[in-house]
Amino acid sequence: MAKTTKGRTPENSSAARTINILLVVGALIITSGIIWYTMKEPAPIGQRQPLPKPNVTTLDPALFAGKARVAYQAAREVPEVLAKLPCFCGCMNPNGFSHRNNLDCFHDEHGVECSMCQDIAIDARNMWEKGYEIERIQQSIRDKYNRSAALSH
Repeated sequence: MAKTTKGRTPENSSAARTINILLVVGALIITSGIIWYTMKEPAPIGQRQPLPKPNVTTLDPALFAGKARVAYQAAREVPEVLAKLPCFCGCMNPNGFSHRNNLDCFHDEHGVECSMCQDIAIDARNMWEKGYEIERIQQSIRDKYNRSAALSH
């Protein structure tokens, strides 16, 4: 006859082990599903809602070099996206340049000097080209650059 320890029989221990294994497997399946959902690719571009084109003229990217040129080109390519994004560098401050959004940073020469404005424009264009919805782009920009602005002050 099998030896029992504190009221446990070999059958009870086996059942408890099986339940524990099933709980761990279930937790792994749920965790995998959550990870998959957050990492999945965005919707195809054709399924995305179009944004209205703003009536803002940006400076010609050919006037600039390096990252500034890339950022001004992004402003030319997706002005409707940049018009929906805040800028966290402080240029929207009423005492500053009074820009209303990130697109406004590229209708004058502010975008040449400001690395944060450039980064926001380039990141936003890249996300838009990958098919991200504007809400997801806005949230990503807020999450990334709002912290940067808070740390720099």
